[in-house]
Amino acid sequence: MTEQLQRFKELYISLVIEQGLAMDDEMLALFEELLAGEFDDNPEKMDELIAEIIAENSLQEPTLEDTVKNLQTENAMLKGSVMELSSYLLNRMGGE
Repeated sequence: MTEQLQRFKELYISLVIEQGLAMDDEMLALFEELLAGEFDDNPEKMDELIAEIIAENSLQEPTLEDTVKNLQTENAMLKGSVMELSSYLLNRMGGE
């Protein structure tokens, strides 16, 4: 990855994705340089780059399967904790 491409990605993430701002003069200049140099004046390739940057830096919503799995894990942990607490209390009460 060239230095210009890396700088463009950093600026795009910082300004556009994180702050919701438009591309500034530095970004526009880098865009033009990258488009002419690395992407052979092919705007579709530049669009693909921007889509890739967005995809890599977007929050992914958990799937229903992920949510169910997480809830099942939490449920199992809670059941284990309740059993340990019950056992502790029964032993404590029986030992007095």
